[in-house]
Amino acid sequence: MKIIYSLFLILFIKTSLGDVSSTWTYNFDASSTIGNPLKGFVPYYYGTNSQPAVNFPHSMENQYFPMKSLMLGPNSFDFSAIETVLVNVANRNHHAIVRVYVDYPGRNLSISLPDFLWNGLTIYSGGSDQGLFPDYNNETLINAMVTLIHALGQKYDGDNRIGFWQVGFLGHWGEWHTYPNASNFASTAYQNQILSAFNSSFTKTKFQLRYFHVTGDNNATSWNVGFHDDSFFQDTYGEAWMFYERSISVGADAQWRNQPIGGEVRPELMPCVFANDPVTACQTITTLKPLNWSTCVQLTHSSYQWLSYAFNNPGFSGSDYDRAINGSIMQGYSFFVSEITAKEITCSGTSHVVRVGVTMSNVGVAPFYYLLMLNTKAVDTTTGSSISSKSISVPIVNQLDQKAFVYYFDMMVNTNTTIQFSTWLSSPHLVGNQTIVFAISGASATGVIQLPAISIGSCATLSVSAACTSYIADTKANGTQGTTYTISSDSSVFNNPCAMT
Repeated sequence: MKIIYSLFLILFIKTSLGDVSSTWTYNFDASSTIGNPLKGFVPYYYGTNSQPAVNFPHSMENQYFPMKSLMLGPNSFDFSAIETVLVNVANRNHHAIVRVYVDYPGRNLSISLPDFLWNGLTIYSGGSDQGLFPDYNNETLINAMVTLIHALGQKYDGDNRIGFWQVGFLGHWGEWHTYPNASNFASTAYQNQILSAFNSSFTKTKFQLRYFHVTGDNNATSWNVGFHDDSFFQDTYGEAWMFYERSISVGADAQWRNQPIGGEVRPELMPCVFANDPVTACQTITTLKPLNWSTCVQLTHSSYQWLSYAFNNPGFSGSDYDRAINGSIMQGYSFFVSEITAKEITCSGTSHVVRVGVTMSNVGVAPFYYLLMLNTKAVDTTTGSSISSKSISVPIVNQLDQKAFVYYFDMMVNTNTTIQFSTWLSSPHLVGNQTIVFAISGASATGVIQLPAISIGSCATLSVSAACTSYIADTKANGTQGTTYTISSDSSVFNNPCAMT
């Protein structure tokens, strides 16, 4: 798949008594957003290596942690295993996806169940291919889990090295089931305890649960939790028991609007997921039947999926690789800037206030779930020095339903010179040198839109009102003063006390 870039730039500058009016417009193109943070395909953690065997673009790495490695006694913890992973992942400018488990089918239970919990604990056999698992209705075990969750939250809640935390703990792989021995799974009361512990301990870091309908005694919407479909592309939609249909049946199909959706592509289907004809291609390697990729993403509003096949030999190649790139891009957010304007709203001698308007929409399937800021800066091209900078929060409500908003920045310029404005997105939850690249043609990997330089000349000294004088003084300060936003279809922008007539 060859990607064609195109960029249309419209620029009109009028200088009359210092009056400047400029407009720049952009075309949509998401191809440069591959690798944007907190979205797309995810490999398993690859230790101290600089990259996985196949370096498919990614911004996160997934890692499971056995409970035993973290909890040595009833109130004794060792988080060095987590810390090692977080350091290595962050050094690669990636986020980690974390999950703690107690039993992992096919692995020895002694590796994952803490030694101090064995005494008096009933151990079940899950069959020849399931191995052993503990009694998830054992009060001592549940209390230990709750204690560990609180300790983990105290240590890691809000840690920007962590992208998402999957609840885990209960059931095989921490996936909240003991299939085919369903009767041995934790009671709703014990489920409540685990979820309550996460709800109170992780108020900043987004956490996720496996099933919409396995949420204790409370509805899925009662918890501040996202969800992960670990059989994506196979059990995602189509029947009443599947992931999407479950979200509808419990009234949580809008949970994605505030909480993230992720998961894992069904492993048996990974090699054929991006074949030209997945149904035919998958028939040669498995009896499982694939679904439609785009439909899976659009119905669930998936932000990310684990897809280990893409990162290991042989990985995807040719057209399959191109389709995989597109399949990664279409997940999560995608911020499109359609227009930027710069309009001088008052001028008196060498004092100018230029209002920069950025029309931006999220045309992706999901929002950016952490604090997000849109920033604008003015630089004197002669000296290279920053003249002013402003930032405004982009709330999640502005990132839904592909609605466009105009974000305004009133920038103070106290000199007659040539100015270059720039705009970019940022978040305190980004790690390392991560950037959020706009979905525009010719987008810079830095995530910054650099506007062409414009000349700001001298103007007559105007008689201005006291309100305008006060406003000019306010705009001299950097930060959020002199910023606002309005939906693009709303012509009534915020009051301008310095309107030039």
